[in-house]
Amino acid sequence: MIEGEILPGSNHVIEDQNTHTGYAMPEFPGYNGPASHECWLLKVKAVTHRNHPIMQTCIGPSEEHVNMAGIPTEASILGMIDKALPGKVLNCYSHRAGGGKYMVILQCKKTVHTDEGKQRQAALLAFSAFPELKHVILVDEDVDIFDTNDVLWAMNTRFQGDRDIVTIPGVRCHPLDPSSNPAYDPSIMDIGISTKTIFDCTVPFPLKDHFKRAPFLDVDPEKWLQG
Repeated sequence: MIEGEILPGSNHVIEDQNTHTGYAMPEFPGYNGPASHECWLLKVKAVTHRNHPIMQTCIGPSEEHVNMAGIPTEASILGMIDKALPGKVLNCYSHRAGGGKYMVILQCKKTVHTDEGKQRQAALLAFSAFPELKHVILVDEDVDIFDTNDVLWAMNTRFQGDRDIVTIPGVRCHPLDPSSNPAYDPSIMDIGISTKTIFDCTVPFPLKDHFKRAPFLDVDPEKWLQG
């Protein structure tokens, strides 16, 4: 443990004071974060530790880092959706490719014709539950949301770009997304503003019978264990 105090009136420290690169450290999106010029100067008073200590740290953008970020993201999204649309979203995965913050995959279940459209409503709720979210991918209950190949399979066989993409431009997301910058697109008004996008890869309810996955026969293990 490092104990210290911030002295009143003390000067701020530039975060890259030792490297002078303009960057601080790797951030969760996979890029170096810009160095801050307003870090408080801490006067260390004591350093304490156990005998024979083991130091554990987490440096982004590692698997450990983004997975830890994704867990509360998933919880906040599922909590809000379940209150508004109970039973319509079975699971949520904050994909590590989005740093645990930018992209989630929602596993949706349509049981009656009036469920059509609720999957997109669930995506809007996800944006409300976690404002830093940028992309939501919607899939059916037969898709493994933790298997990226399965999710991309759904996108390639249950998705048409001209009808299944919903965009909401000009919404505040996260400033560490390097594409959310006026230099990237003049239509972006400020750093951190993005276009939130829904990718609806669910089968329209009237067509569910036409999109059944190829089944596999059950294996009888006794046949192979005899003799």
